[in-house]
Amino acid sequence: MSRFFATFFIIMIIIVWYAYERGKATRKAKQTSDNFWALEQKANSTRRKLIDDLSKITIPLEQFPFEEHPSQEAKECQDYLVNLSTVDIINLTGMSNTDLKLSYGAPNFPYLSQCDENYTELVRCLNQWARVLLSEDKTSQAQTVLEFAVSIHSDVSTTYDMLSKLYIEQKASDKILKLIDIAEQLETLLKPQIIKKLEEAYVLSGADSFDSIL
Repeated sequence: MSRFFATFFIIMIIIVWYAYERGKATRKAKQTSDNFWALEQKANSTRRKLIDDLSKITIPLEQFPFEEHPSQEAKECQDYLVNLSTVDIINLTGMSNTDLKLSYGAPNFPYLSQCDENYTELVRCLNQWARVLLSEDKTSQAQTVLEFAVSIHSDVSTTYDMLSKLYIEQKASDKILKLIDIAEQLETLLKPQIIKKLEEAYVLSGADSFDSIL
């Protein structure tokens, strides 16, 4: 009988502990939700602010390797890039919708959201164009496209992967170090993965182990 009561007591402790933990998690989730909506309400009522500190990206069409008779895939990328050169582009990666409204005012949000979407489309277009050029063995042209993408802090991981492979072939370890410096500034969840691959590329380029330069 004593064993029964001991088992029953343990089960009751587990039930009480589970109920407490579940209640704590529910309260925490509610608090998080309440905080979010309070902040969102504040953001939605934030008045228009100056956005002069935001740098627009200019696409230097004259610097890109446009071809008169490209493949269909390349032509689509070229045409899309030309279209993007006519719109406003701003890199707002890492800023949530709420952040944008709080920082620059709710009235500016539709415009800034579109600028950020244009940036996303730009880095995707550059990445795809480079893929196509590499598949056609046009490595120097692809390098030009990729280097511009990196210069505007693209957060597309394969952009860094493709460019670092070109640098490995050139044994240009110094250029890979510059890629690592740029990657360190990225606002993306993929940053650790990008940096890890670049550090591996640095070694493959003929340099000493990455740790030796730290």
